[in-house]
This record gives sequence, structure tokens and C-alpha cells, in this order.
Amino acid sequence: MKLPFFLQTLPVMMKDKPFILETLDSFFEQKKNEFLAALYRKDFQEAAIIHGQIFQYATAHPEFNENTEKCIHQIQTALRKYRKVLISQGPASLRETGKSLKTLLTRRIRKMHRNIRHMGFDEWKARLGLTPDQENLVFKTAMAFQLTSGCSNFCRRCNEWALPGVRSHFSYPAVIRILNRIKAAANPEISLYGASDPLDWEDKGKNVADLIDQLDALSLEYSVLTKVPRGKECLFTRMVKNRSNLSVSITSKNKARIQRIEERLDSSFGKQHDMDELLIPAGLDEDFVTVKPSITDGYGTEITPDGAFIIIPAFTSALYPQGHKKIPITGATNFFPLKKTGRTALLVDYFKPLEGYDLHQNHCHLPVLLDVQVESLILDNGSNRLTPPGMRSLKEYFFIFDEKARLQRKKLGPTVLRNLKKQFLSTTSFKELPIQTRTLYQKKINTHLDLCEPDKCLAAKLYAVSFFLDAVSVYRMNNPVKVEMMLFFLENEKAVLLKTLPWVGERHLEELISDPDTDVFKILRCYIIRLLEGVETHMVDSFLASHPAEYDPLGDMFINCT
Repeated sequence: MKLPFFLQTLPVMMKDKPFILETLDSFFEQKKNEFLAALYRKDFQEAAIIHGQIFQYATAHPEFNENTEKCIHQIQTALRKYRKVLISQGPASLRETGKSLKTLLTRRIRKMHRNIRHMGFDEWKARLGLTPDQENLVFKTAMAFQLTSGCSNFCRRCNEWALPGVRSHFSYPAVIRILNRIKAAANPEISLYGASDPLDWEDKGKNVADLIDQLDALSLEYSVLTKVPRGKECLFTRMVKNRSNLSVSITSKNKARIQRIEERLDSSFGKQHDMDELLIPAGLDEDFVTVKPSITDGYGTEITPDGAFIIIPAFTSALYPQGHKKIPITGATNFFPLKKTGRTALLVDYFKPLEGYDLHQNHCHLPVLLDVQVESLILDNGSNRLTPPGMRSLKEYFFIFDEKARLQRKKLGPTVLRNLKKQFLSTTSFKELPIQTRTLYQKKINTHLDLCEPDKCLAAKLYAVSFFLDAVSVYRMNNPVKVEMMLFFLENEKAVLLKTLPWVGERHLEELISDPDTDVFKILRCYIIRLLEGVETHMVDSFLASHPAEYDPLGDMFINCT
């Protein structure tokens, strides 16, 4: 008898296989961070030098892509945020390069608007340079299909930092081929959205309504989010009357216009962001000094005229003003995260190694956290405002090791074991289970029983703390500029921890974690900040050496790796 899908595709660790998911920042991303770090420490001379390097590089390489231009806009926005203090304290050279870079961007935008391109499928494919296996995984895990580059709205508080004005489109044949490839890859749905408005897309008399006809013919689920660009009201009306699956993003600029459209229509349509706090009339709400919740609700790949990218949600901050890390997919990429969108994405614990596919589409887990995950680990201060309802924070994760939770698990043991038996053995016997499935069944039973025992529950907590501190320790060695930025973000939390835990350095780390009267999450936060500052790292090194940890995806626990 055929087993359920989750029992057929058991994830394994990529222990013996090198994985390549390159997360290094581009030149402009690095310079953006260096520039901000200099501003944070009020080293305006250094900031001027870095901004000069940015301008020189942009002048020498004027054909930068969409993501590069977004990064430059972020740099210029940060410059405006610090305008007052820079006028009084900054060197004149910084103001001059700011004006020069603005002029360079303006000229480039005008040139792009005069030469709007239509990207063919073969050209897009050649730019990527992927193998057939990699291409299949791009389409299998695609969650967003951005039809154009640039946006006619380019709202100044756009979460995606969309570029002003449309610069390029996928050709109609290219869009059709991509949609067919998505369907052929057994990907059930796609969002026609990104740093653009889908209603902007057009090619040789075709528009997004024609694409929806094709999606319906393919029985491919889709969603469309639009601000209804000016001049597209008739197209929008047609789509509403056809009961297309669309929503309108409401802003202060389009709200009255959308209300007039709605009054003329008999049919209703969904609306998003229609709240006063989101109707900011002008100026990005990114302040470059605070950490806010992620504004990305999915793991997967994004297809744009510039290429294809792996999207990993992140807290929204100066590190990631778009609320996610965008990782370019190249010929070397051999791991693709499992596609998770909407509510299913909320269930992903960002602080655990990602589940995904190798090039043969086998389920596997990365053995370590990606840098962007470590950054979220560092910035997660346990505040409820950082995690939306349904998402488990790291602070909540540590509750599973509390004595109250352990006793409750023990009490519910018979019910849990009955449910596992029903899950695995409802249509077959234990002897008839495949060996892998049998192993998973036994593993889940043993994990539950282990977490019911005081000693094993404590051991699991120790290894979890060890795994997280080890990830931060490795990250710190390779990312000095980002560490400096994050310490700036964590200044207030550090001050609170120093007041509430003044004695933390006087006791061994294992003793602190083992003490049922201590808040393990606060202890972890304290040592994360100490690690970033390079304070008493020998105590952490000793703890890591005595508790080497790894993630066990079958048991969904952190365990001893020796």
C-alpha cells in the first residue's frame, strides 16, 4: 500500500556532501553596511570615503542590475536620514558625492525608460547558466514571478524597494514557457508579484489578463497583488469581473481612486494594507536604526527579468531593508530550500537548519545555519512584536525544556504514542514499513520519551544552546562589519541585561543553563552579545568543546555530534 508523501520523502543531513548556497554580499551590499557602520560610530570622515568609493564604482560600472540599484537607493535614503547631522558635522565631500550619485541614478533611470526591453526565455536562461536539474528546482520551488523590472507606482515606502518606472518586461512567449515549466515541475501555485506591479506587464497587445487565462488553462493556482496603476483601471475592472484571484494594496495615494472604482463595480475584491499606520504619504518607514518584523512571508525562489533568487525571510533592519535575504542562483547552487508560503512559512523555525532539495530532488537538511539565519538569531530579542502570530520565536522554543512542559509531555505520553501509531501504522504493520520509515517512527517515539526524562531533557537544552552559540561564534569571525552594526542595534538590550544579570560571568555556562531558576533565553542573549563583543569567549569555547552539537532532522532536536 502506498505510504503518505511525508513518509516517502524522509529528510537526511548533508553531512558528507558539500553544499553551495552562496550568501556573500555584493560589492554594494558590503559598502552599504560599511557606510552605515561608519555613521553609527559617527565617523563621518570614514563615511565620506566609503560613499566616494560607492560613487566611483557606480560611475565605472553604470550597467548595474535591479538589486544593485535598490542597494544604492538604500544608501542614498540612509544619507538623507542623517542629513541634519551631516550638514553640521560631516565633510563637504560627502554632500557632494551624494548629489553626484543622485544625478548618476537620474540619468540611468531616464536612459532605461527610453529603452524598455522585453526579455526572451532563451536570453534569460543563458544569463542563469543552469543545468536542467537546477532549472527544474528553480521552477519547482518558485513562489514569486516578477513579470517586469521597475514599477509605475514605485511607492516610497514599498517593502520591495521597487525601482521608479518600468525598465523591462518578460516577453509573452517567455512568460508562457515559464508558467508551463512551473506547472511541469509539479509546483501548484505562483504569485505574480515582486518589486513591480503585475498590471504594468504588457507585450505585443497582451496583458496580465491574458496570462491569467493561461494560468486557468494550466489549472495553476495564482495570486495577483496590485496597486492598480493609472491607466490600468479598465484592465483591473475586466479582471474583477472575471473573478480573478487578486488583491489591491492600498496606499495614501491610491485609496480614493480605488474607492471610486469599487463604487462603480458590482463585484468586490480583496484589499491589503488598508490601515492608517500603513498609509504613510511619503518617505520610507525604514529608520536604519531599529529592528522590525519580517515583511516577507515565504521561503522559495523568485523569478525576475534579472535572473532567479532564493528568498530567505529576515527581520527588517538596515541589514535587510526588504525583510529578506535574496541569494542569486548560479551554476554552483546545489541546495534549494523547500518552498513554504503564507501560514506554512510561519511554521518554519528560522533557527533550525533549512530543509530543501539536493540536485536530484532528494529531501535533505543543511548541517548549519545560513548567515542570514544567524543574523536573525542574533537580533531576536524575544519581543512579541518581532514575531507575528503563528511563528515560534526562539524564546518560545526554550519553553519546551521547562519543568512544567516536561511534566505535561509525560502526562500526554499515551496520547502522543497513540497518535504516532495512527499516523504511521493506520494502513500497514510495523514489519511492513520501509526501513527508513520504521527508523523515523522509532525516532519520534524515542524523542518524545527522552524529553519526558529530566536528564535527557536538560541535555537537549544544553545542546540547543551550544548549537546556537557555535553558530554565532563562527559568524563573528567572518562578519566584522555586520557584527558592529548589530551591536549598535542591541545597545538597549545590552543595558537591560547588564542590570538584570550582573552576575552572569561569575558562574559556568553549563551551571547557568542547568539551573531551573534561571531564564535560559536571557542567558543565551547575554552570551550572544558577549561573543559579538569578544568578551570572555574562552568560557563559551570551553562549553562548546564539552557539548559539541548538531541538528537531528528526524528527531527535530539538537543532539551530541560526537
